[in-house]
Formats: sequence, C-alpha cells, structure tokens
Amino acid sequence: MTNIVILSFSNEAKAIDASHKLAELESYGDISIFEKAMVKKTANGELVTMQTETSDGLRIVSGMTLGTLIGAIGGPVGMLLGLLSGTVVGALAETDYVDFSDDFVSNVRKRIQPGTVAILAEVSEDSPTFIDNAMTAFGAVIFRSNVEDLREEYDDKQLKELDDEIDAERKQLKTSMANRKAEVEKKIAELKERRKQRIAALKENARARRKTRIEKSISNQKEKISKLEGDLRKLEHS
Repeated sequence: MTNIVILSFSNEAKAIDASHKLAELESYGDISIFEKAMVKKTANGELVTMQTETSDGLRIVSGMTLGTLIGAIGGPVGMLLGLLSGTVVGALAETDYVDFSDDFVSNVRKRIQPGTVAILAEVSEDSPTFIDNAMTAFGAVIFRSNVEDLREEYDDKQLKELDDEIDAERKQLKTSMANRKAEVEKKIAELKERRKQRIAALKENARARRKTRIEKSISNQKEKISKLEGDLRKLEHS
C-alpha cells in the first residue's frame, strides 16, 4: 500500500535521526520510499524546506522557501509542498496531476505546528507498524493517508503494476543473501525510476486534459456572453 506519511517532530535533531531511521527501514526491505522532504515551520507560520530526497538522491536545501522548490520533486510530495507553500504557481500548476482535497491539505497544515520540523514522504508499506514503532523513539506525531484515496490518476494500471513489482522486490530484499542484496537494490532503483517517469507522463497528460477543459469552459462562457449581449441589444431596441 502506498501512503502519504507526515511525521512531525519537536526539533530538527529528532527529525534528522528519524530520516536516517527511515532510510534504515528501507535498507532492510521493510518499506520503500519514493519521495521525501523535510520542512520546518517558523514562529510566524512560514514553511521552509530543509532537505528533499527523490529517486535521484538526497539534496540539502536548508533555509529555502517551499515556493523556490516547486517542481523539484515530481510525485505527490512535491505537489503537496506546492500547495503548502500557498503560492499561485504551486496551487495552480502542481494540482494538474494530484487532486488533493482542501481538507487533506488543511489537516497537514494543522499537524505542522510553529517551531516543529516535519518529514513528508510517499511510502510503500505492507503495514504501518514498521514506521510507527520506529518513530516512537523520536516522539513523532504521525498522520498518513492512502494515496489511492487522494488522487485520481494514481489508479493508472502501469503505475499499479510497478508498485506491485517494487513490493515484490522489497520482500525479496528481506530474504536475500548478502551477495544478492546489491542486485535486488539495483532492481528496486530501476523500478523507482520507471515509476517516476510514468508519473511525469501522467502529469503531462493531466495538464493536457486540464488545458482542454479550460479551453472548452472559455468557449462556453463566450457563447453565454454572446447570448446575453444579444438579449441586451434586443432589450435596448424594444
């Protein structure tokens, strides 16, 4: 099951240690992490990104505002960052692919309190217990939601097949001998990259459909305006 997991911590040190623990869980084959970002909410309520991690690896971006990083992450974590930033670019451009509800975004905002540091991650997990038990030591406040419930396009057959393959390889990782772990890890990395490319294609398709919907809406509005103008002219000459 693929979930969006929000982990909130009282300070940066705990969040960093927790981030390392998540990487450790992945190395054991307990979970698969697709995208991950760490953010901090300042006393005045502003969100800043501390680090991001994608299939391309970890990027340290301490102190940069969320708005400057929109698009840096291609999956739902990147989309969520765009919406949380409150920028027009994030709110409009990044919702073409992911259809987050206002309630979900509002819940995420509430769970990231001023002065706290949070990890936002897209994770494939067979059970929530792996993360939940591991995060107890760091005093994490945990909120998760199933990705399938959050976005329309995620139900794509090819993407679902890739998720199933990654799950299977993760199980293989847990039982592999030491000399085969590198081979399995390489396969998982390749599947993650194919998944990332599929998400990019879905996002582009969604944008094309949104463009068509907007153009159709504009055309309909023009027709309505034209009719109203005609009615007005008739009224003026009656």
